[in-house]
Amino acid sequence: MNGEELLDGFRTLNESERFYRNYRLAKSSPTGFAEYLQGVDREQVQRLQLLVPEWPETIKSEYLESDYFSPDRQEGIYVSKHNCYTPAIPHHHNFFELFYVLEGRCVHQVRDHISTMHAGDLCFIQPKVTHALDVSDNSVIIDVLIRRSTFRHYFYSILQGDNLLANFFMSTLYSKQGIDYLIFHAEGDDALHRAFIELCGEFMEQEAYYSVLVNAIVTRIFVQLLRRHMDACELPRQHMRDSQTAIRIARYLQTNASSATLGGLAAEFHYSPEYASQLIKQVTGQTFIQLLTAVRLENAEQLLRDTALPVADIASTVGYESSEHFIRTFRKHVGLTPSGYRQKKRAQYGV
Repeated sequence: MNGEELLDGFRTLNESERFYRNYRLAKSSPTGFAEYLQGVDREQVQRLQLLVPEWPETIKSEYLESDYFSPDRQEGIYVSKHNCYTPAIPHHHNFFELFYVLEGRCVHQVRDHISTMHAGDLCFIQPKVTHALDVSDNSVIIDVLIRRSTFRHYFYSILQGDNLLANFFMSTLYSKQGIDYLIFHAEGDDALHRAFIELCGEFMEQEAYYSVLVNAIVTRIFVQLLRRHMDACELPRQHMRDSQTAIRIARYLQTNASSATLGGLAAEFHYSPEYASQLIKQVTGQTFIQLLTAVRLENAEQLLRDTALPVADIASTVGYESSEHFIRTFRKHVGLTPSGYRQKKRAQYGV
């Protein structure tokens, strides 16, 4: 399927979109709307999992990873076209969402902030952030859903960078109140446009090794944004101070995980240990020990996935004096022993 064929398919309304278009037309005539609802085929609504605001049983306020991703498969990215004409229904999810305006326009709302987005605009949304998307015509909006764990596995190098995109993703991992969203205005970027078409084609056709290519294309999109569009990025100002503080602390711990102490962190940022302890709790919702443990275990997961280092060496590298203590802590927080985690990941990714 080439790009033009894919676009032609996107421009043709599917069964769900035809339903939503008729719903909107009926809604614009209040006197006939009640009669329209009485004639709606409830079996069609159930079969297509359609959203009808007047029927609360069809509405989900929260979407979970299990709604889109199989726990036994390696795929961590789900790509689809956002249905045209869908009602703007507030909702949230426990994964990252990215949507891109391929053609046309849409209206996006997060809390009290409303943005009209046009072709070339792209928005990242944090997990647990309530938002609503209104696509009132035949515009083509591409949805990309990304598991939280996928960032740590595939996009680890990007997360290590000191840039706005890395800070956005880190804020949900370490900040009590993360950065709700990022909007990039990338109108006229043909390379980005082609990348999203390629992404959709790979996901839809699902040929051999498609998930590897999907991850690579998403990485390319991230790099394109970092290279060309950081100056045209829109983000909410509320909670930024706490998020940035949490990110600075997390970056320090990532760099010094094996030897970090509360006193050392306090000295680094010119705080007293007491104030540092209170601040960490305030901005991350975790104690110093809890945050340090989280960072150490994330580092350990990366080493278990991507290296052949013995477990004892990994324990020492991430900051544990004994491998026994490391194994107990890892099993308590991850649910598997380090060796069991490594075996599971190798089986998932065919290593």
